[in-house]
Amino acid sequence: MISIIYVTSWVIEKKKKIISYLRLIRISELTVHAKLQIKMFMQQISGYEPNEITAFGFFNFDLKLIMSILVLLITGISTMLQMKDHPMMLYLKNALKISNDHVHRIT
Repeated sequence: MISIIYVTSWVIEKKKKIISYLRLIRISELTVHAKLQIKMFMQQISGYEPNEITAFGFFNFDLKLIMSILVLLITGISTMLQMKDHPMMLYLKNALKISNDHVHRIT
């Protein structure tokens, strides 16, 4: 979880550095196409909240939601690892093994 927080804060810092670097560039000396790209990029970046990431500009993800999902997955996996010798988990493991063996015999 700490690594996720570190990576998201790293992304936010990189975004701030990109914006500050682009603001230092003399846009008037660039080609029309480059100017247009930079202006569109700056509008997209300034529209996002610092606690959001985007999926290629199609939609935004709230970082709280992503953190919640990752914590849920990590908790579930660690619980399953701790319960690997529990009778119920052994029963499920054997049931899945029998099911997989049956599928492989059919194909």
